[in-house]
Amino acid sequence: MYAYRLKEKVALVTGSTQGIGRAIAAILADAGARVAINGRSPETVASIVTDLESENPSRDLIQASGDVTNPNGADAVLAAVGSVDILVNNLGIFGSAPALDITDEEWRRYFDVNVLAAVRLIRSSLPGMKERGWGRVLNIASDSAVQSTLQQELASGDIPDIVASNLDPVVAPQLLAFPEESWVFDTPLAQENAIDGKIWQVATGAQIQSLVFYNKDLFAAVGVTEAPTSVDDFTAALKAVKAAGGVTPLGTAGEWVTGAQFAMMSNPALLESGDFYTEVTDGDASFADSPYADFLEAYSGWIADGLVDPAALGLKYQDSIDAFTSGTSASIVMGNWLVPSIDEAGVGFEVGVFAAPSLTGDTAPQMSGPAQPYSILEGSENKELALSLVEYLVTDEKAVTTSLESEGNFRQGYTYEGSPLNQEVGAILDAAPGLVIGTSGPGIPGGFGDELNKQV
Repeated sequence: MYAYRLKEKVALVTGSTQGIGRAIAAILADAGARVAINGRSPETVASIVTDLESENPSRDLIQASGDVTNPNGADAVLAAVGSVDILVNNLGIFGSAPALDITDEEWRRYFDVNVLAAVRLIRSSLPGMKERGWGRVLNIASDSAVQSTLQQELASGDIPDIVASNLDPVVAPQLLAFPEESWVFDTPLAQENAIDGKIWQVATGAQIQSLVFYNKDLFAAVGVTEAPTSVDDFTAALKAVKAAGGVTPLGTAGEWVTGAQFAMMSNPALLESGDFYTEVTDGDASFADSPYADFLEAYSGWIADGLVDPAALGLKYQDSIDAFTSGTSASIVMGNWLVPSIDEAGVGFEVGVFAAPSLTGDTAPQMSGPAQPYSILEGSENKELALSLVEYLVTDEKAVTTSLESEGNFRQGYTYEGSPLNQEVGAILDAAPGLVIGTSGPGIPGGFGDELNKQV
């Protein structure tokens, strides 16, 4: 990327205070662009700008706080930035629910955030780009958006070069197989996600997903001073919190959260040995005779005993995070990407983390998935350039480290100065006997994750 210097170019990256938006902003700044950091909170934006500048004092950054999902907020952001040469529409939200259950208000919210916010900024920025004879607009989509629109784009001939998403195996024939070179084989989970012996996707890092974050102060106050290792121990701890009153013992939410949390706990036992999903498809195994049944019985008991809020399905993913960081829920099952949110929230209690409890109390593998993965479309007219860019993104030490740090992800051989909580997660990874895949990928029926979420 450094071959394409962006000196004297101004970039606006929406939703750039965390995650991939922060990573994109850092890489653009390192390439010479003057980059506007955007988020709704002025305090958070100022803090992220300070952090990014401390990492690299040569970065030229603009504080552009404001809510771009409404016209006044977007105008304020654009006024702070001035002329925009590179617009990265990274802001987006996602919810998993049957279409007939989504209210008019929710449809408007999704449209305002995921569509209209980007359209509004493009409409304001594009004329200036045309007048100056140079400009770039990048729209970042979630996995679900890529899955639903890629086939339409291919059919229309509007073929993207690079797809940053976990893709269903049925899409693999339309992708370019990566060369059999060491840099490809060295990327996280490359071999585990190979299809027909070929690698169609490479990732920057790996997510660690089978984790329980908890309020150590509250757990200690009810006599739980050791991290639970078995489901029975965890149930006892949650009951102790319930008896003390005042908080929800285990936080969850609707959208995709419930099914994902269930998989984070149960998949390590389910997939520790053998290709379970293939065995089910072939009639050689069943969910009823698997660890899923035991975990589902435990989860049902948590709901019946009031350890999980039975009304939580009406909550959003962000609501569950806010409940935990504000202290109104005592624990939450979630992946390592929660660490930056906890660190930035400035919680008023000590947060701990332990591996999701197993049925036996033995240390189980960690459920994992590729973090910030990339694929190249076979129909791309810029295959060589796309391959060069992807190789840079997954091998350049600075690019990889920036990406890993932005979401608290991990990769062997790459280190960064993580928070104490991040280091605790790293220790859990080091102690895990291995990794297993989640609810999407090779060998897993398409749509399985969504169906699991609905059933749970």
